[in-house]
This record gives sequence, structure tokens and C-alpha cells, in this order.
Amino acid sequence: MSHLATTIRVAAPPEIVFDLIADPSRGPQWQTMVSDMGEISGRPGGVGSSYIGYYKVAGRRLEGRFVVTAAERPTLHQTAGTTRGGWARWTTMIEPVDGGSEVRVDLEYELPGEMIGSLFSMLTGNRLEQELDKTYDNLRRLAEAEARRAGPWSGAGSSSGGGRGGGGLAIAETPDTPTESGDEGTAAPIVAEPIAAKAL
Repeated sequence: MSHLATTIRVAAPPEIVFDLIADPSRGPQWQTMVSDMGEISGRPGGVGSSYIGYYKVAGRRLEGRFVVTAAERPTLHQTAGTTRGGWARWTTMIEPVDGGSEVRVDLEYELPGEMIGSLFSMLTGNRLEQELDKTYDNLRRLAEAEARRAGPWSGAGSSSGGGRGGGGLAIAETPDTPTESGDEGTAAPIVAEPIAAKAL
């Protein structure tokens, strides 16, 4: 198992940051390794919603299926994904700070065995970490641009859970058995606890 983590500050309210992260159709706008998206099911940011993403990895196109396993707008978003021979768990924690947001990202993953040789020959050293940093720099710029278009906000952030993806913390089942519930604040059987993101 491999692990990556990063923390960034964003001059945008947590709700804007959360909604960008939670909407898989916008992934190609900020995720550097995403080439395009496949099927998207369910409400963006809703526990049990799912999507298929296609990733550019070491010159190959890798398909991954992700399910939202925990969500609490605007503070927590977690997905669990599988691909042939590999898996990933991606946790994002968002806190209101200094008139904007602090975003802490924790990514655990295991690459498909058939790709490890070519991956490590091309993605040596800090390359994967650099891609993660570029990805979240893109997210920062996109969120800040949206915040400017949206106009002034309180700057204190909000955890009221209003709007898309609102409601309390909910935990979904594993990616192989996603829940179909779109009810906000409804908890499905707990399978995996959210992973606390680690600040670098």
C-alpha cells in the first residue's frame, strides 16, 4: 500500500471547494491525471453515488470505479475506488480558516500489479507527489475563480449542510455494494471509518 497527503489553503468558502470535489463531472478540470469521465450515477456528493474515471498513468489508460463512502458538506468527502488489481481510498477534509478554507487530502492506494514495473520506471522520486500538488493547485485556482464570480461571502465558512450534498455524516457500504439512498443525513451500515487526513 502507498500513501500520499497534502494540505492547501484556498481563498474560497468550504461550500465551493466541497462542491467542486464532490462533482465528478468536473474532475477533468482540475485532476491532472484524469483524461475523461465515464458513467456518473447519483447526486454529486451523495453517499452511494458513483462514477467511472479514466486516468492517464505511465502512458496507459486506467479505468477506476469510485463510490462516495462518506460525506458531510462542506467538511468531509471520501471515496473508495477499485480498478483491475488495484484500489484507492481518497479522503478530503475541509475547514474554514482565515476567510477561506484549509483542505487536507489523504490518499491511500495500491496499483495494479501488471502496471507496477512500468509505473515505477517512469514515476520515480517525487513524480506522483508532484502530480498531487499540481492537481490541488488547479483545484485552488478553480475554487478561487468561482468564489470571485459568486461575490462576497462571510469568510467564516459554514457547516450548516445547506444546499447540494447537505445533511449529516453518512457512511456508505463498500464500492462493490453501493447504497442507492440519496437521503441526506441517512447513515448506511458502517463499513469503513473516514480516514483522518494528515497535514504535511
